[in-house]
Amino acid sequence: MNNLEKEINEFLNNDLLSTKGLSNEIYEEECFVEKSLARIFLRRFRKYATTQDVKDFVNGRLTNLVSKSLPMRFVPSFGGYKHWWSPTYPKTDWAEVFNIKFLLEYLAPIFNSYKKNKVAIEYESEEVILAELNNIPQSGLDEYTVAFRNVLSVFQAIVSDKVDLSLVLAREQYEEVGFTKNMLLARINEMIPDYYARFDKYDEEDKKRRIAKVKTNFKVDGVKDYTHLSENALNELYKWSRVFNEAFLDADYEVRGESFFDDESTIPLLFSFGLGPGGEAWPHIGSSSSSMVDFWAGMGILEKRENGAIIPRIISKSQYELIKNDLKKVSVHTKLSGSNENYDYIYVYKGTLIF
Repeated sequence: MNNLEKEINEFLNNDLLSTKGLSNEIYEEECFVEKSLARIFLRRFRKYATTQDVKDFVNGRLTNLVSKSLPMRFVPSFGGYKHWWSPTYPKTDWAEVFNIKFLLEYLAPIFNSYKKNKVAIEYESEEVILAELNNIPQSGLDEYTVAFRNVLSVFQAIVSDKVDLSLVLAREQYEEVGFTKNMLLARINEMIPDYYARFDKYDEEDKKRRIAKVKTNFKVDGVKDYTHLSENALNELYKWSRVFNEAFLDADYEVRGESFFDDESTIPLLFSFGLGPGGEAWPHIGSSSSSMVDFWAGMGILEKRENGAIIPRIISKSQYELIKNDLKKVSVHTKLSGSNENYDYIYVYKGTLIF
């Protein structure tokens, strides 16, 4: 093992896949809500501007569950897939690891201090409609779910009983109430005409923003092959995907909004982009301490700086294209080894990235 491999392996095992960096601070009961609220909106974790409405929502939810001694459940919502551009597709890679550790660092003082009931971080995946929405094969989505749960199990062993870690799928919650995917699709199809009309009323910049998001996610050569379509036909397909997604968010909320997102114990969290019922009042957080890219849409690498510092980074497709020839593939052995081939190595960039 050369010096670089040694340093990288030591960092992954001793710094990342450990409790190192998790605060031991404990908030006194009389100031628990106040300090927890300050922690949730701490700038270095939040990354994005917030509003008083969001602060009021979290304050109300937090105050209520503490007064009733309810379980506390943080719910980071995300698509539930690895973006198809990534060399690590369709399984998880180090980006997901970085995010889990980031959330543990973010919420450590809260789960250290809350003694009235259990605290959980429950990732919420909406993979149920991604085969239709983004044309991503279901087999890849299923592989991602298995891989993500494996990573969570490793971290669960690391943090022991301090906080419960899990991944819940929308489709699993539907099954609990006798709702099916076919019923969901039928409901969305009923809603589509009204959502087309709503989309057409957005201003042009808003339309462009929403369509641009679809273009980055839609796999043209996925479940169905759309590579033969003209530019105009593709743009119509992208518009349909955006409208379909907005209808899904409301249809999904009809099924589990009251029982899940609006449950008194739940504090929802969003990453860089979130639309849909309730979302305007939910806090947005970063994906890692050093990256703005959403973990499922990016790939995790390490930056080895000239001063010896090792920095976890989540890079986007365009960033990967800029530096891919400068990335060194380093073999690693950690608690994750054997669970997923993407954890047999990690890409390392020697130098300081500026983007």
